Amino acid sequence: MEEKKLSPQEEEVDLVNLFVILGRGIRNFFNAIFYFFSQVYHYLILLLIFFKKHTLKLGIALILGFIVGFILHKTEPETYVSKMLVESNFNSGVQLYKQIDYLNDLVKKKDTNSLADILNISSEVASNLKKFNVFAYQPDKSKYKAYDEYMQKTDTIYTKGFTFDDFKKRIKDSDLGFHQIEVESSLKKSFVDLTPGIIHLVENEYYKNRKKIEKGEILYKLGILNKNLVQIDSLRKLYKEVSLKEAEKPVATSTIEISQKEYKKEENDIKLFSISNDLLDQINTTNQELIRKNDVLNIISNFDQVGVPDKNITHKKYFQFAVLFFGLMLGWILLKGLNRYLENYRK
Repeated sequence: MEEKKLSPQEEEVDLVNLFVILGRGIRNFFNAIFYFFSQVYHYLILLLIFFKKHTLKLGIALILGFIVGFILHKTEPETYVSKMLVESNFNSGVQLYKQIDYLNDLVKKKDTNSLADILNISSEVASNLKKFNVFAYQPDKSKYKAYDEYMQKTDTIYTKGFTFDDFKKRIKDSDLGFHQIEVESSLKKSFVDLTPGIIHLVENEYYKNRKKIEKGEILYKLGILNKNLVQIDSLRKLYKEVSLKEAEKPVATSTIEISQKEYKKEENDIKLFSISNDLLDQINTTNQELIRKNDVLNIISNFDQVGVPDKNITHKKYFQFAVLFFGLMLGWILLKGLNRYLENYRK
């Protein structure tokens, strides 16, 4: 059965309908955008009207909170801060974060005796500790480095389609290599005394055993590499001795044969030289790994001898109380407005 063909008039009608539908869709799209921005503008104006109406109340609350906080800030001792940068080996970052959280809990509970015993410090130093904190040092850079190492060590069958974003979701800050420990104290010169105690908290028997095993493996690998290097050097020396002896023999050979032999000897020597360089690079890398993994925690940069005053404004009492009083006043105004709305709603 033959299909019925559309006449030019019918095709023109269909095109007109299509353009009408497209026009409505575009108009609705732009209307939706206009409505969205008009609503944003409307609520922004309402917000400005609200703050204009209650500027005096909120301003008084803000100033009053600042004054109260400033008085408290002046009466309490100055807070000093110092930081230590460490590198964690054998996945000891988990233990580091756990122990820092534990020390911070003791500070919050004001358990001076426990702090003094655990960190092997005086009661005076322990009583003046205010806060412990630990976080990854340059986390984005460390994650890129960890991702690159993971991709190099893992078979491509398992890493196919495995992106950096996927890797970031799986890795924690404690899994990274470098971490910064931050301590706050009322004493200016007490930070260096904390280092041995913090290191001791992380270096438990489990990590000591892991260090012993991995250090033994590295030393074994280093021994094999050095042995191979000696053998390659001996072989190169032997090639040279054989070449010298052959050169002393009065053998009647053509110039072409001599050139071929010399070329082959040079080619073998170049190969041995290349292998020797590769072994030296591996020995250098292995020595660096041995130095790096000599401790569970490597101290990259220790605490300063003298702490610096805490410059973080969010830690200041005048800022905290100003925000608190402002929030309380704002909450009171909103509750009062809600109560008025409910009263009018019932009427």
